[in-house]
Amino acid sequence: METPPAARSGSDLPTISVVTPSFNQVAFVEATIRSVLLQGYPRLEYRIVDGGSTDGTLQVIERYAPWLAGWTSRRDSGPAQAINEGFAAVTGRIVGWLNSDDRYLPGALHAAARAAVARPDAVAWIGACRSVDASGRFLYVNAPHGLDLPDLADWMGAAWFAQPASLFAREAIARAGPLDERLQSSFDVDLFLRLARLGTFAGSDEPWAEETIHPAARTSAAPGRSLAELRVVQLRHGFDALVLRRLADDYQELVGYRRMRFVDWVRRALVTGILRRPWKGGGG
Repeated sequence: METPPAARSGSDLPTISVVTPSFNQVAFVEATIRSVLLQGYPRLEYRIVDGGSTDGTLQVIERYAPWLAGWTSRRDSGPAQAINEGFAAVTGRIVGWLNSDDRYLPGALHAAARAAVARPDAVAWIGACRSVDASGRFLYVNAPHGLDLPDLADWMGAAWFAQPASLFAREAIARAGPLDERLQSSFDVDLFLRLARLGTFAGSDEPWAEETIHPAARTSAAPGRSLAELRVVQLRHGFDALVLRRLADDYQELVGYRRMRFVDWVRRALVTGILRRPWKGGGG
């Protein structure tokens, strides 16, 4: 096993804290961990929050424990809870999460730090992201676009970027409030919309990360639920007209899925209160 490089001097660089939520991803998690630790970034704080894996993931994490800021493994309600737990335990001025089936590309954290120094007014810094299949075969590159609030509200329409290539100002995260743990797939979009009300998203066409597209991924495994959840998030942020415009497209997209799952999930969202307007932090 290659030893992560010794930290080089970098007192002028911001501390970057990365959290990896993991659960039964032994096929990918070691590559994820190594992609973070081998960045050679001198002011890195890396924490893993595992949801109680039983597939060998914990043995992989334990091998890298000497280079981690910390790690835990216990049952949780999903990735949003794991990320919230990780963010509460880290101290970096810049924070982000990297799922256990995604990876940073070499030099990504240095690139993000340069972006943060160049745009200290931003609340988020977004790079491009390579997408690959489970065997590592290249599929395409996503470059960020549509980074203002009206476009971000139209997620997967006017706006898109790949979450693994995004990092955030910790102070802005504290003002925006935690990820909504009731959401299973669109908790990131919900956070992006809250952050966009606080400041600017700064984009870069430089690839920072690589995401794995595979059938077991959370969004791919339940596309009907994911789409329903996205519409719920848009509604709770007040973009009712946008949702109405998109419903016809949704119907066509869901033709191949069990439409009742979509309807049932929206009905459950109404009952459980997920449609309530988002929590407002001190930043308004």
